[in-house]
Amino acid sequence: MAKFFFFLIFCFFGFQVSSHHKSYSPRIKEGRISAEWRGHFDIDKNSEKNKGHHHVLESEYSWTNFWQSELEFHISDKSDTPLDWEKTELQNQVQIFDTSVFAAALYFSYNFVSQSNKGDEIEYKFLSEFNNDIFVFTSNFIFEKQVGKSASGSTEFSLSNYLLFEKPIYKQFKFGIIGFTEFGQISDFDTYHNQEHQYGFQLENELLFKDTEVEWVVGYLNGFTNASSDHTILWNIELEF
Repeated sequence: MAKFFFFLIFCFFGFQVSSHHKSYSPRIKEGRISAEWRGHFDIDKNSEKNKGHHHVLESEYSWTNFWQSELEFHISDKSDTPLDWEKTELQNQVQIFDTSVFAAALYFSYNFVSQSNKGDEIEYKFLSEFNNDIFVFTSNFIFEKQVGKSASGSTEFSLSNYLLFEKPIYKQFKFGIIGFTEFGQISDFDTYHNQEHQYGFQLENELLFKDTEVEWVVGYLNGFTNASSDHTILWNIELEF
């Protein structure tokens, strides 16, 4: 019960203390509470993209061993302001399959968009994970659609993949290959160079301080198309209670 109250307190006040780029695992551990700060920083020859950055503040609570809720606050730089509140996401994830080598889940979120010229968003994901003694491979199939008066009526499709090798490369540091692709509208994919394709690597580690587990990640993505940022630096710091 104490963990549940902590979750509620964090949801309403945690963002005061202060990507997009994340592959969600379908596996759920009952009673898990976490607080997370992740983001990315773009480096691009295009001045409109160069030095752009995005921050996500997230909290999670696993109500059961198959149902998890999340709350996310998105803050990003804009062309006319250094930082702006972009949207707030309310998410739910339901695990539908779980074995020692494979897991799958369905994910739904409603995104309250703060920008006046954009409608709210609904987002669906299918999450999958294959694992063995050598690697863990996580894939997210992502469908996103705007709703409201300014909605276009089209559904966007994107994909994220993360291949994490179980054997540490140095002490407790693990290495993984990560990638993100945005194809465009599901009914009419963009041409290749108008799609966003970014792939690179991540390093991650876990530390334990008393009863709090701290996981941190740093990564790099390289853009392969004109629509993608040339280079992107990723980070993620997560506290699990």
